[in-house]
Amino acid sequence: MNNLDVARTLLETRTVFFAFDKPYISYCKYNLPIYIDNRLLLSYPKVRKKITACLVKKIKEKYPDVEMIIGIAIAGIAFAMMVSEAMHLPMGYVLSAEKDHGMRNRVEGVLRENTKVVVVDDVVCTGSSLLDVVECLREHSCDILGAVSIFSYETRDTTDRLIRKNIPYYPLTEYSTLIKLAYDYGKIRTADYEKAKAFLTDPSKLNKNHNCNI
Repeated sequence: MNNLDVARTLLETRTVFFAFDKPYISYCKYNLPIYIDNRLLLSYPKVRKKITACLVKKIKEKYPDVEMIIGIAIAGIAFAMMVSEAMHLPMGYVLSAEKDHGMRNRVEGVLRENTKVVVVDDVVCTGSSLLDVVECLREHSCDILGAVSIFSYETRDTTDRLIRKNIPYYPLTEYSTLIKLAYDYGKIRTADYEKAKAFLTDPSKLNKNHNCNI
């Protein structure tokens, strides 16, 4: 599947939710006119198999030297596990914070120094979670090759942040492709399509008081 096919799959499985008058709130309390819930893909065995194959293809193409797959908790864990299984690679995941019980781990899995790692997530919005996970893995002396995800909001500031931190990143599909397809399929009106495009141009209009540096 190409990026258009993946976007079409998200629409067909109803993992895409539109809210142009009352924006959705993301994990880091960021206002979004479109919300993507890729956890719903897990309920469709044939679809998740195709998405996994796309992620594997992307990783093999962009990061042929990968030695370990790391998921971002929570939504990225399942996809990371499916990718690692398909590639016959070890897998681990990183929590948002250190646990307050047991071994008090934040990183789960066997990490060895200089392991070549690819990070897997379902959605990248501001990039904050990805940046935080990469920093954590670098503290564990991992060699971060880069990251992949199913969907990206592809905001310019997020892309710039990842570039500054030297984090290559490749999504399967992106915001501009999705909203154009939704408009072509008649799922959103012309006025809402214009609002959707405006968010991509300047997301700060919906997030004037937000303290998450997108």
